[in-house]
Amino acid sequence: KPKHPEPMSVENHLKTGGEQVTFTNKPVAGTVDPECRKVFELLKIRRKHRFVVYKIDPDTEAVVPETIGARKSGLPELKAALPENDARYAVYDYEFTTYDGRPTNKLFFVAWNPPNSTPYAKMAYTQAKGKVREVFTGVFDVMARSLPEVEAFITGQVEEEEDQEFGDDDF
Repeated sequence: KPKHPEPMSVENHLKTGGEQVTFTNKPVAGTVDPECRKVFELLKIRRKHRFVVYKIDPDTEAVVPETIGARKSGLPELKAALPENDARYAVYDYEFTTYDGRPTNKLFFVAWNPPNSTPYAKMAYTQAKGKVREVFTGVFDVMARSLPEVEAFITGQVEEEEDQEFGDDDF
């Protein structure tokens, strides 16, 4: 008869004493609030706002508008509205003049995912992006991890990556 090894004793973790710790404010996106579509249409069609920042509400697990930028506000106000340690979505109406002098604008959908946001937030916002993008039609996608990236992608002044691991001559 084969002899089964004796079960090993499990040592408790030093910090938790073996207690299972769960992350309490874990964002999970289940739906997109109807208010998101209304605010987006006011920005896109009626030109009432310059930008809208959206977040996942931890209570309802729905994507809801968090900050609405006045029409007179600009890119600095959008950058100030994005938290440095949590993920968000934003829609920005960028006005500019074309090379031939015509005033025009573009709508940008910014998926804001800074490096110091929690892994749970990054996963939740990445997972919900498809549902959110169905609501926001006619916008250009931008994924940004830093405030300079937000400005560079929206204005079209993308700078070369300085911290590339390999140069062009390495291959």
